[in-house]
Amino acid sequence: MIKKLFIVILVIAGFIHPLCAEIVVNDDNTVEFTYHGPGKHVYVVSDLYYTDQDSSKYTDRTRRIKMHLQSDGKWHATTQPVQPELYTYCFKVNGKRISDPYNNDTAWQKMHKWNIVHIPDTIHTDLYGTPEQQGKLIRTCWYSSAEKICRRVNIYLPAEYNENTTYPVLYLIHGINGYEGSWSERGRAIQIMENTVVQGKCAPMILVMPDVNFGVHEDRPSHHTLWNNVFNYPRLCHDHDIEKALVELITQVDSTYRTSADRYIAGFSDGARIAANTANLMPDYFKSVGLFSPVVYKDQLPQDSALYSVYTGKKDLFHGNAKRFYKRLAKQSTAHRYIETTGGHTWRNWRIYLSDFILSL
Repeated sequence: MIKKLFIVILVIAGFIHPLCAEIVVNDDNTVEFTYHGPGKHVYVVSDLYYTDQDSSKYTDRTRRIKMHLQSDGKWHATTQPVQPELYTYCFKVNGKRISDPYNNDTAWQKMHKWNIVHIPDTIHTDLYGTPEQQGKLIRTCWYSSAEKICRRVNIYLPAEYNENTTYPVLYLIHGINGYEGSWSERGRAIQIMENTVVQGKCAPMILVMPDVNFGVHEDRPSHHTLWNNVFNYPRLCHDHDIEKALVELITQVDSTYRTSADRYIAGFSDGARIAANTANLMPDYFKSVGLFSPVVYKDQLPQDSALYSVYTGKKDLFHGNAKRFYKRLAKQSTAHRYIETTGGHTWRNWRIYLSDFILSL
């Protein structure tokens, strides 16, 4: 009796998941949100962009969409037509943030769990859906002797993977506010790779997505360590222990999986700096290096023969860094590509950059 009463109190207080949540993307790209549960003030919080808005200056800002209680006892909200893209959302009930428990397509960002809604209809957004043929995602770890800790890593093996063939490898490094799941969740790296393979535009490839956060804790997800990374950033930039740990990971991947001599590395934001440093620790190991919205300086200039692809949005807060770096690459005659787009320091751009980078390999 006491247990039942406690559950009823929780439901009334709004401290458990909604009894029902539903999201529908209509043919006209309007999105219908439904929430059934206790609450007096209910909103959808999302980073979506409407079709009549200028997304050339896109940033990861969010909007609140008010939901209304209808005669069916559920809360409803229908948006204006939305631009094709990948968006995140959650519900806010009486000021409390609630994830959609019926949508398993989720991503961690800024220490919160978000649900994902996909609006496909363009050459890029069509790559973000899940194809019929899917590979295998392995969640494992490796030991960093430089740091004396175990680090998490997600490794994707293509559907075609077998012991009689060798496969190219692409290492993907997240930024300072990420973790090992960032590239597979918000980055859509696996879907982009699989759809590109299905289209015959890319060979099957192994993806390696490690956790490069400064602090790693066994008792909680590493994406909760944002402030630890920020406060320790000077050390992160100078001790290169993370890059040394990545060298150990790369050695382990080569000894465990059927890797070929075609190896590539890419990262966004501070992950681009880490990717460039790792490439410098392993000269002539990677055939191509992708720097997306990079936080890079003279220290990251290469001394090898790899092709460097520098991507930046015109509204990116590190646009100046990227532009100066590509000019330095040109000055020292390093093989390079410079790709400038609209938009800012966002996943919207990094997914596009990854798509283009994969096609360039």
